[in-house]
Amino acid sequence: MFLGLDVGNTNITMGCFRKDELVYTWRVSTDQNSTPDELGDTFRSLLLSSGVEPGELTDAVISSVVPYLNRSLSKGLARFLGVSPTFLRPGDNGLVGLRVDEPEAVGPDRVANVIGGMELYGGPGLVIDFGTATSFELYSEEGDFLGGAISPEMETALEALVERASLLPEIELKLPESVIGKTSAGNINSGFVLGFIGMIEGLIERFKKEYNSDLQIIATGGKGRLFFKQVDQIQHFEKDLVLEGLRLWREKTKEKPS
Repeated sequence: MFLGLDVGNTNITMGCFRKDELVYTWRVSTDQNSTPDELGDTFRSLLLSSGVEPGELTDAVISSVVPYLNRSLSKGLARFLGVSPTFLRPGDNGLVGLRVDEPEAVGPDRVANVIGGMELYGGPGLVIDFGTATSFELYSEEGDFLGGAISPEMETALEALVERASLLPEIELKLPESVIGKTSAGNINSGFVLGFIGMIEGLIERFKKEYNSDLQIIATGGKGRLFFKQVDQIQHFEKDLVLEGLRLWREKTKEKPS
């Protein structure tokens, strides 16, 4: 069995694969102060709770945008799970060309999204990842990363607004029945949920127009299903596309130096 870990600024998502099947996923909060023992013990407990013995694992691949945790992750996985992980590093990933001005600044999660999108649906395509931020990854027919966009995530944006506006309540965002809000919560849901849907629709049209091509539009991440249901241009939803991308990268490069 194989482990894929997507280490983000808010959560660490860990997926356990049996061959090419994602059989278990877990999410824990990201804490940059976590020690190797804390991380390793947490991961081991999660595996055991699902009936997976650490000895069943062969290897692990990590996509991390939190460099301060990388050493602790490596030590924790080696000490508690008996695997030495490989990190997906965008600059020498071996599969995805980075046709951008600052290739060193491209996150490994974005590369994994492109690998997964290209393998599952072909190219050209646009992956929209609804994570801590909402990122757009445009890739070519050949599977090269061409650039994209990054916008706020709506719950994070709401938290920032509530902190600055004392009269606004904290609410759970949900799709409103009408754009005309009759309560404070209704106003917020209209402005944020419908507003973000409109932003996503508008950006997709701009990508299509500027790239001048039909695109495979793929949603992924925590809020991906909501937007998949509400935005007609989005054709596919893959909740854990980064993990699938890590699995595919491992399979396609396992005979090459990491």
